[in-house]
Amino acid sequence: MITYEYPLNERIRTLLRLEDLFKRAYHFLEKGEPVEHHVALLTLFEILEVAGRADLKSELLQELERQKQMLLSLRNNPAIAEHVLKQVVSDIERASSAGTAKARRAAPTSRHGSLRCCLFATARRSY
Repeated sequence: MITYEYPLNERIRTLLRLEDLFKRAYHFLEKGEPVEHHVALLTLFEILEVAGRADLKSELLQELERQKQMLLSLRNNPAIAEHVLKQVVSDIERASSAGTAKARRAAPTSRHGSLRCCLFATARRSY
């Protein structure tokens, strides 16, 4: 468990936790042993559990919209490359649309929890 000593708010701590979980998942996916792939799979379920919170999804979508508006205010600035700005805004809009669509059809987190329990039980039996 990673402990962050800085006085960060809950959202930042959650995002840092997700970052750590993604790094851990990638680390274990690169390995060749089945046990390490099992750890990667369990880490993915933990990512689903953390990222599946409705409040986090709505906060991230709001933050994407804030960033988009801030970037749009930079239009017609001679120091800003217009084509790069358009691409970044387009990427934000695409991510926001995907996040909104996924939020509508999100599965209940209890299903992930029960599946994770089954995986833990299987892991205990096989080792």
